[in-house]
Amino acid sequence: MDRQELGKKIETLRKECGVSTYELEQKGIHPSLPATIEKGQKGYSMDSLIKYLNAIDEDIFLSVGKKEKKKT
Repeated sequence: MDRQELGKKIETLRKECGVSTYELEQKGIHPSLPATIEKGQKGYSMDSLIKYLNAIDEDIFLSVGKKEKKKT
């Protein structure tokens, strides 16, 4: 997966969570960061990405890396 594909997935996640870029700005996200991330451009740090994802959904990291348990 390249940066552009990842950016599109993140944009889709933001929209599915119902968060506008204006709301992100109100949560302290710099106005240019969503476009930079969602277009797959270079120029943002891992810390900025984490802050951005947390602003979308504060529980987002609870599901990262977890697999759904199969019912037996």
